[in-house]
Amino acid sequence: MLLTGTTHTPSQAQHTLPQPTFQKLLQGENAFYKEHNYRKITKDEANKTSPPPTTYTWNTESKLLRVVKRILSLIIFPIAIYQFLHALAGKILLPASIAPLKRLNYYRGIVLYPEPGYKYKRIAIEVDGYKIDAMIIGNEAHLGNGRWLLSSDGNAAPYELRLANPDFLSMLNSIHANSILFNYPGVGASSGFPNRSATSKAYRAILSFLEDKEKGIGAKEIIGYGISIGGGVQGDALKTHVLKEDISYVFVKDRTFADLSKTAANLTCKPLGWLVKLLGWNLNPLESSKNLQAPEIILQSEEGKDQVIREEVSLYKALSKDPPSSNTKNKEFIRLKLGHNDGFRDNMFGNMVAPSIERLLRKGDVKAKNQGEATSPELLTTGATG
Repeated sequence: MLLTGTTHTPSQAQHTLPQPTFQKLLQGENAFYKEHNYRKITKDEANKTSPPPTTYTWNTESKLLRVVKRILSLIIFPIAIYQFLHALAGKILLPASIAPLKRLNYYRGIVLYPEPGYKYKRIAIEVDGYKIDAMIIGNEAHLGNGRWLLSSDGNAAPYELRLANPDFLSMLNSIHANSILFNYPGVGASSGFPNRSATSKAYRAILSFLEDKEKGIGAKEIIGYGISIGGGVQGDALKTHVLKEDISYVFVKDRTFADLSKTAANLTCKPLGWLVKLLGWNLNPLESSKNLQAPEIILQSEEGKDQVIREEVSLYKALSKDPPSSNTKNKEFIRLKLGHNDGFRDNMFGNMVAPSIERLLRKGDVKAKNQGEATSPELLTTGATG
């Protein structure tokens, strides 16, 4: 079942979309998993090395502007050289971008043997000429509950690896959430080459798809989960994304750095850190976190256990070393007995992180109600920032 939408700018949404809307495809008689050939459709979608037809389009600039930029990059040699080096640096920073497509098809095939009750739908989100390969995962009992987790993964992990990870389903079960997974531009079947700006836009486009009540999923609660470089991607996107007042958000940054160039220097050598900054890849979730109004959970390994995002360059250390302030009052900090690449085993996420998510989502619900009932600017400000 093909579903398309169009948004010309983030601030002006103009859509053309046949019925039923995507929300109606998640539950009830029109649910995508109720089609008589659901298994065959799912198999065909999973086996393709390219993403399915576009489900939703969200643009930040016009097609004409993109064409002009492309022409300029071809005729102005320094721009072309910089873009080449930027993409090359992206390939190094995102080794998932060289994962063989056929191997990813194999991992994607797990959708044919789901855990009881789980349903999968491969979709494509288009943003400024990039086509982003994504997958919806949800338990049939939860697909209509309005709670969604947007996952942004580490640099070596295409979303297909999560599909085959039972710990991820355990995470979703512990918070009764559905999820959207996606591959960054240049990774897997997502089009283009690795690009920092495009990666941030991809995150924002999928977040907008979740938020869109008219043509998207219309989520009521959104949990952003970013691990390692995925936390940096999340932070980069949230610098410019305007959150909706009638949606409750919680953002989780798991074993994430404060500044990518400093982390590269700490892990290897100072010149590499300079190159990360020079070539435009210096993700800095610290500044984003300081300005984020939504609740946030910062996870970090116990000191000495993470040899990739070491304690001294971690977002956890950068934020928690300061005394409580307006920058940290809406944040919770949790230590993990895990290495950098260890998953949440034995329901660790459910025991250690899920209670904080539930508590902060309820706090967000109270804020939304306060905003709806406010009758003065002072009350509105209190409700938005309390």
